[in-house]
Order: sequence, then structure tokens, then C-alpha cells
Amino acid sequence: MAKIKSTPIQYLVYLLSKRDYSEAELRQKLILKEFETEEIDDAISQVQEKNWQSDERFCSHFIRYRSQQGYGPNRLKFELKQKGIKDWLISQELENCEVDWFEQAEILFNKKRPISWDIKAKQKIWRYMLSRGFNNDHFSHLMELDYDE
Repeated sequence: MAKIKSTPIQYLVYLLSKRDYSEAELRQKLILKEFETEEIDDAISQVQEKNWQSDERFCSHFIRYRSQQGYGPNRLKFELKQKGIKDWLISQELENCEVDWFEQAEILFNKKRPISWDIKAKQKIWRYMLSRGFNNDHFSHLMELDYDE
């Protein structure tokens, strides 16, 4: 029995019923399914008109979700760029989000703080915090504290 090929709009509805996607991610998935460019453009504009897909909504949900996982604004900017979100939208959503980056950095810092607090431990946690996408000013004040007392 032959498998019936779905239309681009059906496939998008299926995908969006699972989770939010950026427009670029949806476009890439439709290209992989070998739909025509015109069909892809039409299907994406239809789901956007019906507000089933919105890059703004995707971006704000992504920022909220990933920040709760302990990632900072630099890392989120990078990940959102990879997902095809425009720079102006990333900046706007990071500004409008209600995430306290200093508090998030402190929570992560306290989870990862080593028992012995020597120069190697400080370097290690500094690298870790930067790799998680936090700015120096989000956590540098925590490095000044003397935890050995």
C-alpha cells in the first residue's frame, strides 16, 4: 500500500502541534521533504497569518526555557542565530524578557562552586560561566568572595 504524501500545510500543522519552531527551521524541514519553494512560501505564510507560527513567540519561549536551564544571554543569542532568528528580534526579546541574569548566574555559580577555592578552581568556574553564556559582570562579584572562611 502506497504512503500518501501530505501537503506542506499538513506537515507544518503536524510539526507545530508538537512544539514551536522558528520560520527558518520550518523552511528547512519542508526543503528536506522536497516540497517546491512556492509551496513552502505559501504554507509558511498561511501558518503565520493564522498565528500558528511566530518568531517572536518562539524567541520569547526559547529564552525563558533555556535561561531556566542555566544559560546566559550570550549563549542564547548564539543559539537563536543558529535557529534563523534575526539579530534585531533577539535583542528585542532579550531586553523584554523578565530574566534576572545576575540571579541566574548566582544560582549556577553556587551549584558549581568547588569545595577548595584556589586559583585553579577560580579559573575553572570562570571558564564554565563564560561557556554557559554569561557576561563577566554577571558573576565576577561572586569570584571576589572568600569561601574558605
